[in-house]
Order: sequence, then structure tokens, then C-alpha cells
Amino acid sequence: MKYYLKNPVIMSGVVLGILFLFAGIFLQNQFVTGLKQTNAGLLSIFKYYYLYLGLLVVLVSVILSLLPFARQRLGDEKPEYSFFSWIALLYSTGMGSGLLLRAVQEPAYYLQNPPIAAESNQILSLQYTFFHWGLTPWAFYSLFGLLVAYNLYIKKADSFYTAIFLNSENKQKVQITNIFICLITVIGVVASLGLGAGQFVGGLNAYFNLNLGFSYLLAVVFLIGAVSTVSALTGIQKVIKFLADFDMVVSILLLVFILVQLDLPNFFVNTTRALKDYTLYFVPMSLSVGSFRLSDAFLQDWTVFYWAFWLAWVPFTGIFIARVSRGRSIREFLIGTILIPTIATIIWFAAFGNKAFENITTEGKYNGQYDSVFTSLFNFLQTLPLSHFTVIVTVILILVALINSVDSAIFVLSMFSDNGESNPQKIHKIIWGAVITTISLSLILLGKESLLEAISNLLIIMALPFSFLYLYLICKFIWDNFLGLKLKFGNKI
Repeated sequence: MKYYLKNPVIMSGVVLGILFLFAGIFLQNQFVTGLKQTNAGLLSIFKYYYLYLGLLVVLVSVILSLLPFARQRLGDEKPEYSFFSWIALLYSTGMGSGLLLRAVQEPAYYLQNPPIAAESNQILSLQYTFFHWGLTPWAFYSLFGLLVAYNLYIKKADSFYTAIFLNSENKQKVQITNIFICLITVIGVVASLGLGAGQFVGGLNAYFNLNLGFSYLLAVVFLIGAVSTVSALTGIQKVIKFLADFDMVVSILLLVFILVQLDLPNFFVNTTRALKDYTLYFVPMSLSVGSFRLSDAFLQDWTVFYWAFWLAWVPFTGIFIARVSRGRSIREFLIGTILIPTIATIIWFAAFGNKAFENITTEGKYNGQYDSVFTSLFNFLQTLPLSHFTVIVTVILILVALINSVDSAIFVLSMFSDNGESNPQKIHKIIWGAVITTISLSLILLGKESLLEAISNLLIIMALPFSFLYLYLICKFIWDNFLGLKLKFGNKI
């Protein structure tokens, strides 16, 4: 036990939890208001920086995938997971319950509040939904994962702990960076667990006319935390992989169910037009220029917020993707972690979005039934056959997605606290599961949703310093593997 108390990574998580509790007890109003104002200010100041960074990451990822460099294999072993399980693992970890909770709400919002003038608000709505959930977020995850995987499997870093700063003689820099990554991971998973549980309970209340109160919310958080810890204890090959496969299979079945309800000719026309516009105008959309120049309010509240949010999830998601991708070629890695998830996400949002548009048009008057991220999907399913069954399936999917996010985070945190071991000791998983669950329960008890929203704002704030680190790592990777070698050896390479 003495070893674990002296472990700087574990202690950083414990100290973070104590600071949260102190702020929640003694400085709750100042804590909530200060983080909200700071977050808004930073997003306003750095909004174009986030846009440029997002485009840069996509372009670098595309260029790398086309170079002969991409033929290299990440390690000598065969892939540890089947292609389906590999995609399922990264998909459930990367997007979680967001795909369910935003499936109807976001396209419906853009339909009612188009970000720019367009001939068809339906096409524009799908186009911007594809934009916010497509290439850029997956490229954020993928490129960071590639930097780690390349150093680990090709450059033969000692462990995940040293793979970010390969061969760095500054041990303090390595330790501080890894502690920061663990802190941002803890904050992200606490926010996800608390708010996701709230959405889970809120959806049950809305659809089934229940009145599940505060004690049920605490019970759901405890249940998710406990099951996630048990899942992490079994290792990736067992429960984590099983839950990811289950999530993927059932999500595909739900998607097929929605597709058969659609006016398919209209679906194909809308989707192909939106996809074409998304592809053709990706650069001006990414930079908010020309006819795709957005208002400051929309830009900050949606695109910039999303880019910062995805960046905040990059450390643990990218590292987890690197962990499960050994044996893949670099080109396969980039295609499998960017292009395939993007295509799947586009089909997902196109199906739910088009059906929501049909419902809104058929009803003739929109009454805001799809406005809330908590209830929109449940209200949507109620308009379709077999709604009681599909709602139960959706509730299970949300629960599984939350568990998959939390257990993956516990696994990554345990890797770092156990000196970068790819299969960390069980005691580390138990400690991190307890830390995450305890912090989440305590914050809900102290401040209900206000403190969890404050933690979400803190997560977005911490994305900024991480983005600077990410940009540095990208530049260093390009210099070390391309530009520096070119200058050193001339045209011999």
C-alpha cells in the first residue's frame, strides 16, 4: 500500500478529487461561475486557433496515409483483435453515448436554426452534423494514437509511459505530461459518468412517466462505476471487448430498424447531397470562411466547443486506440480509425436525421419535442412501431456505451500508474475505479448537476494546454521522421 500512496499518478487523481470536494463544499458558486466564464472567454479568444488545428490534423492524417511511410506495420505481431472487434472497441470508446443522445436532437436543431443561409435546410442540417461528428474528431483521436503507437511499436519505446516523449532525457517533463494526461482523463470520465447517468435517468422518466429521483441517479452512477471496474479487471480481451461487440451489433440492428422506416429515395437524395457538400466544402467549413462564415455565437457554441471537447478526450482515447491497434499497418490504422468510423457516423446521423425531418414535416408544426438531448431520442422512437422495445434497447445501449467509456478510461489510467504496462495490475484498476466512482458520487451529492457542468467546463479548459502539447508532438513527429531526415541525408531517402 505504501507504494501506491507514493505513486505520483495515483496521488494526482486522489488530490484532484480532494480539491473538487473542497471547492464543492466551500466555494461552489465561485467554482461553477468562474469555470463557466473562463471557458467562454478561452473559446472566444482561441476559436480560430481550434479551427486551424482541426484542419491541420485532418490534412496531416490524409497525407501520412498516402505516403510510402504508411506501409509500415505497428509491431511484428499479428493484430490482437479481429477487424470487427477493433472497430467496435475504438467506436465505443471514441463516441460513447453521444451518438445516441445527439442522433435526433442535433439535426433537428440545425433544421430549426440553420447556421447559414441555404437552399435546403435539411441538406445543410445533415452537412453540419456530418462535419461536427465526422473526419475532424476521428482525426484528432487517430493522429495522437498513431504518434503513440509509432513510438511504441516501431521506435520501440519502453512502455506507454515513455511513448509520448520518446527517448527524452528530461524525466520530469515525461512525468508531468503523463500526470496531466491522467488528470484530464479523470475529469473527462467523471463528467461523462455523472452527466451520462443523468441523461439515462432523465430519459427513463420522460418516456415511461416515472419520477426516479436523486437516489436513483446515485444508484445508476454507482452501478456504472462498479460494473466498469469489474469490466476493466477482466482485461480488454474479455468484458471490454464483449461489451464493444454487443454495442456495435445492437446499434447496427437499431440503425437497420430506422432505415426500413424511411422514405428511402428521399433518404438517398438528401444523404448524397449532404455528403457531397460536406466533402466539397470541407475546407471553408473548417475555417468558417466565405459563404460558410458562421456567426460568432454559433461558431463558439457548436464548432469550437466540439473541437475543444474532442481534444479533451484525445489523450485517453488515442492511447486506448494505440493499445488495441498493434499489428495493423499505418495505412490500415488511419483508414480504420478515421474513414470507416466517419462513414458509419454519417449513415447513423443521416438515418435518424432524415426520419426526424419526415416526422417534423408530417406533423406540420414543430413543438420542440426534439429540443432536449435528454429526451429527443425517446420522443422520436415513440413515433415508430415497437417503441417500447426500441426504447428499452436504446436505454441498454446508453448504459453499455457509458460502461465502455469508463472501463476504457480505467484501463488507460491503470497503464500509466503501473509504469506504462500494457496489461496493468488489477490493484491499479480497482484504485482508479474507486477514485472515479467516489468523485462522481461526491460531486452529485454536493451540487447535483451544477458541479458536474463545472467539471465539463474544466475539461474544455484543460483541452487548451493539451492542444499546445499535441501541436508540438505533431511538429516533432514530422521533423523527426521526414523533414529532419531530408535535411540530413538530402535526396538519399
